[in-house]
Amino acid sequence: MAKIVPDCQNCKHFSKALDPEISKVYIGACMKLEWPYAINIPKDDGIEGECGFFEKK
Repeated sequence: MAKIVPDCQNCKHFSKALDPEISKVYIGACMKLEWPYAINIPKDDGIEGECGFFEKK
């Protein structure tokens, strides 16, 4: 598994993938990065670069 940049799973804008089929490929979605759209975060590749919206839970 690649390093997720930044630590998306500890961000308040992160929404965990709840559907069993979706969670096979994605850890969840960022609800802030491309508002009003949710950006799925892949398990294998993560996201690239820095996020200016990271806020610790």
